[in-house]
Amino acid sequence: MLPMQRKLRGLFDYLQVQQRLVLCGFTLLAIVNAYTIRLCLDFSLDRIVRDCNELAAVNPAKVPMNAKPLLGVSLHTVRRTTQARETVPQEKLEIKLPNNATITMSNSADVWTKEVQVLVTISFYTGYMITHIPGGRLAERYGGKWILGSAILCSALLTLLTPTIVRNGGPNALVLLRLLIGFCEGPTFPAVSALLAQWVPETERGLLCSCVLSGGEIGIIFMHLVSGLALEEHNWDIAFYVVGSGAVLWFVGFVLVCYSKPDASPYIQSTEREYIKSQVSEELVTDDADANEVVPWSSMLMNAPIWALIAANMQHDWNQHELAKELEQLLQELEAKGKSFWMELEASVQLAAPHLCSWLASLTSGTLSDYLIAEGILSRTQTRRLMSWLVFVSASMYMLHDKETWSSAWSIMAFGAYYAGIKLLPLDMSPNFAGTLMGISNGLGALPGLLMPLLEQLESEYAIVSSIRAALWLVCAGYISGDVQSYNRLGNRPPNLSGALNG
Repeated sequence: MLPMQRKLRGLFDYLQVQQRLVLCGFTLLAIVNAYTIRLCLDFSLDRIVRDCNELAAVNPAKVPMNAKPLLGVSLHTVRRTTQARETVPQEKLEIKLPNNATITMSNSADVWTKEVQVLVTISFYTGYMITHIPGGRLAERYGGKWILGSAILCSALLTLLTPTIVRNGGPNALVLLRLLIGFCEGPTFPAVSALLAQWVPETERGLLCSCVLSGGEIGIIFMHLVSGLALEEHNWDIAFYVVGSGAVLWFVGFVLVCYSKPDASPYIQSTEREYIKSQVSEELVTDDADANEVVPWSSMLMNAPIWALIAANMQHDWNQHELAKELEQLLQELEAKGKSFWMELEASVQLAAPHLCSWLASLTSGTLSDYLIAEGILSRTQTRRLMSWLVFVSASMYMLHDKETWSSAWSIMAFGAYYAGIKLLPLDMSPNFAGTLMGISNGLGALPGLLMPLLEQLESEYAIVSSIRAALWLVCAGYISGDVQSYNRLGNRPPNLSGALNG
């Protein structure tokens, strides 16, 4: 044991800190960091576009020469229509097309069109979806610690580079950067699931895992506060530097005190290690050799509860995007009025409060779930379905009364039940492949982020879209399962009799 480890071990022993709680705390912060990195650009994009347009109007020479308008014409072909660049700068640019025709357009409009802004926003989700499944499988085979740590660290470093990339590379470079950030961040949820499967006892799964997996609600609040600070200082760079630096600091603490499995941790007490081993799923693999088993893809993809889980994740992400946009709109309204964040603190708190309440509701729902299962009142599947029905009812009521001031109460109930029910299913259904299952369900569940502009248009034009969403919740509630599935069983392991009896 290294000197640093001995000191930390002594500190943990003195404070009597349980290592599974330490790991849950750091994985919660990992998801908070992941959400702030994801939303940082969304909350700042309008200010970035405005500042870049103002710079282009005042000094067109500073427009990045590798930026391209949507027509696919390089600004290398642009020539200024004024006789002398040193005189009054003009915003008009003459663009020469391949057939020698020319068109005159505004310099700022060519580069930061609405279409380009949408492309910048959705580029993150393209990369994000790609690495979900590979990230989950890598976490299962090699441990979640370094997969999760590297995912957040790489995303953080790229986030710190964002202001420089925007000013020197323009929107094209920003699209590529956001694609890379999404690519790096994709393994976050799968790696967290792989860690929780190893560390969290089944009897505490509802409380601890819902606390961790609902960390996105805290991330949205934190991003709101950081964006308010950037608005106060009239400098959008601050948001990226605060978010990126915080994630780097998290990485340092995480790699020092957290480990992929209890057996690998030098800080855990033997009593806690034995307790965890006795309370996790009987079929959970703890040996690295067994972790190399081939994933039963066909059995997974033919499993109805997985598709119910995917549909539920899509619904949740859609709702979360809508609520996050309300926070963005508030910041835009404050900026338009010329008011500071702290001048409208009451309105800001009222808008951010539902996210905090949703996180607290997930703890309440998780505790209730653990109690119902432990006391034998309901089976695990019945408990998860109960929470799913609560999500269905609450989400339906929210969509019916979304214009009412009290409608946020339904949203809070829906999100709280979701994290204590549907979000835990990968851990319930297959502890050995929890990372892979989370990669499948959460990766495909991110589709609304990629298609959000289209989905918003469809929902505004066709009222039936809301009815379809409600019907999907109903289907999800009926088909999900909290039982360990047959594909979880590895070739050299006997069936889980306790799981079969509980089903």
